[in-house]
Amino acid sequence: MPGFFHFLNDRSDVYRMGCGASLDSRDSDQLNVVVFGATGMIGGAVIRALLRTGPKFKVKAVTRTPTSDAARQLAEDGVIIATADLNDSRSLERALNGGSCVFLSTHYWEHLNKDKEIHQGMNAVDACVACDVQHIIFLGAENSKRVTGKDCGYLEAKSAIEEYIVERSAPGQGHTLNYTFLRLPFLYDNLLSLFKPHLVKPDVYALALPLEDTSIECMSINDVGRCVYTIITRPKQYFNKTIRLSVDRLTVQQMADILTKQIEDKRFVCPKIRIKDYEKFEFKGAADLAAMFEFYQVSEHGGDIKLTKKLYGSVSLFDKWVHENKEKFLDVLKEE
Repeated sequence: MPGFFHFLNDRSDVYRMGCGASLDSRDSDQLNVVVFGATGMIGGAVIRALLRTGPKFKVKAVTRTPTSDAARQLAEDGVIIATADLNDSRSLERALNGGSCVFLSTHYWEHLNKDKEIHQGMNAVDACVACDVQHIIFLGAENSKRVTGKDCGYLEAKSAIEEYIVERSAPGQGHTLNYTFLRLPFLYDNLLSLFKPHLVKPDVYALALPLEDTSIECMSINDVGRCVYTIITRPKQYFNKTIRLSVDRLTVQQMADILTKQIEDKRFVCPKIRIKDYEKFEFKGAADLAAMFEFYQVSEHGGDIKLTKKLYGSVSLFDKWVHENKEKFLDVLKEE
């Protein structure tokens, strides 16, 4: 019955959950895709994009919390739930067994520890090699310190993992591991969570992004998922390449103007926060975020809007996305 756990064997950490889930190796017409961070924002978007095609994919979600509400909902949707921890290599190998394509994201903000994230990423890559995975899609990053001279654990860790993937995919390793590195822009959806508008006076909200008058590349999380879907279904075109996604480029003031126009009786403003002020904020991770935004301002490697639209032709510009998410914004503003 959907929603209940079924042990595949006494020692397995992989459960078959939901009506459409199966680990039957005879389903050779299906592509086996393993998704890390499946209960989070980006991994969840990838899974939603894959599930839209029905039985074409056998989707496995890797999580440390298989009994969570998010994991149970994935199970109801026919996703295989695999319990694994990025600190436990054996659990990773069990979870990746049978996978042909892996979508890997690592989570710096959970612990704010660069070395720990690098170690976790290396564990996942080693497990991919051990399990004969053919294609890994990794949410990577450039090493911002080489550009700005400032530490940013969030970007530096992902850059180091990219370098390790390249090393492990080199000829002579005894296994062919193809990779695709994704570089993401600012996500519209962050305005509903980490960078949600802050109330400054009745019905007036500030967008606290340290960009001043600099524009930033951006797109929606759902469009990221749909782009990843295309990369998974047409992998050879994107083997061993770095894909820089982007749909739009906006200043914070332009975002504020669009929000003011779309959401009635509310006004949004841009306080033009400076990097040097933001990095002094007292919340954990402020210095990393300040360094990240500084890198976004000065980096010469922009996103490829044309390629992004090739990957998914119906992308959403910011005004369309705001229109489709008005109710979510109103719910977020009520929390202020």
